[in-house]
Amino acid sequence: FLLKSGASVYLYDDVRSERLMQTLQELLEKGAKQLKSEELGSACESCDALVLSPGIAIDHPLAVAFKRNNKAVIGETELAARYMQCNVVAVTGTNGKTTTVSMLAQTLKEGGFAAHACGNIGMPMLEYVDLPKDAVAVAEISSFQMETLNSLRPHIAVILNITEDHLNRHYNMENYAFLKGKLLKNSTETEYAVLNYDDSLVRAFAEKTKARTVWLSLQEQVNGAYLQGEDLYYKNEKIMPVQALALGGVHNIQNALACIAVCKLIGMQNRDIQKGLSTFKGVEHR
Repeated sequence: FLLKSGASVYLYDDVRSERLMQTLQELLEKGAKQLKSEELGSACESCDALVLSPGIAIDHPLAVAFKRNNKAVIGETELAARYMQCNVVAVTGTNGKTTTVSMLAQTLKEGGFAAHACGNIGMPMLEYVDLPKDAVAVAEISSFQMETLNSLRPHIAVILNITEDHLNRHYNMENYAFLKGKLLKNSTETEYAVLNYDDSLVRAFAEKTKARTVWLSLQEQVNGAYLQGEDLYYKNEKIMPVQALALGGVHNIQNALACIAVCKLIGMQNRDIQKGLSTFKGVEHR
């Protein structure tokens, strides 16, 4: 993507594998240059930005060196966010991201939307930077990606839950929760935040965002999507019975409520939401 955009691109990876070397060779043939470890110091001076793999922490020595030189440290998701023109529905949380993103993409397609699952689910967002404005990129965003993400302003941001995870990378729960909350950082009054009312850490984000909050809950009749008895509702309107969901488990009821909230905000008909949720069979290995 960067080479097509006319940038001078330098590559470095301290991992060696047959697959990596093949990819490296393909990029070198397209005009990239490979850096040796002893050349990394000068890269901080000659390059404008460092694009990190999400697997590399932002306290990596090379990232720290770039910051000391007042150079940008970004990720692929940030790069895509700067160019993407279509609507973005972004989903984060400790658990349920992949299932919810896949469920959303399928259900939105049922409603006639050109929806594409991307991000941490395995398909880079850069693959979809040329989507038309009326398309929808349904992006799974991890805390690792959030470390280098600053420009994304999703039309609808979904935060499912926050439980203890990745603390070897993020040090403590406060920092981990802060990273999840960054999804709402750029939201204005024209955007929506779909938040889990049953999670106290997620509920607190409503006080910090300018976005219009829509709740999801398994326990309360909230202003949004909720479980009441054996049925799923959205703002006093029955959408479908729980038993019609193709996936079982309480966690998938929560995922379905998030999906219902997003689909209603986008303007989908109930029958299309029902069809999408009743036919979604889940994600492989989930």
